[in-house]
Amino acid sequence: MRPDRLQDGAASSRAPVAAGSRAAWVYLAAAIAATGVAIHLAAILGGPAWYAFFGAPPRIVESARSGTWLAPASAAVIAGLMALCAAYALSALRRIRRLPLLRPMLAAMAGVCLLRALILPPLAIGHPELRNAFEFIAAAVWGLAGIGFAVGFRLARTAPAGRRPGDAR
Repeated sequence: MRPDRLQDGAASSRAPVAAGSRAAWVYLAAAIAATGVAIHLAAILGGPAWYAFFGAPPRIVESARSGTWLAPASAAVIAGLMALCAAYALSALRRIRRLPLLRPMLAAMAGVCLLRALILPPLAIGHPELRNAFEFIAAAVWGLAGIGFAVGFRLARTAPAGRRPGDAR
């Protein structure tokens, strides 16, 4: 008997661990990106203190203080890019329709996120201002997102038509 079936043939509520754990990585990447969207949009409303708290460059914080367009426009563009990342992760999971260039976009997102995570330690050697908890936590979070996008890249190729990645077989 298959482990995902009960004695009477009814499906068990538990999906196989391997399939579910792969999909969980992609859901994590989508959640991280969606949280980034919320943070960047909230910074527009929160003002200069929010920009400073979340590590925006001094030029952006100053823009928020003086009311120029640079801070809100930058935050809106970044929020849009992060929303795109979340959408591509959901597309890899087949929660939304397949988006164009799904695999190349997921590969690019994985690469950017993993680079963001891996470049901090060598940069922090010569830049003491990068040696703080916020920067290291952000690097770790984006590293996890990078893993999720890489898994999404793989799932987008391997999932059979009509089946969502991570679904029980």
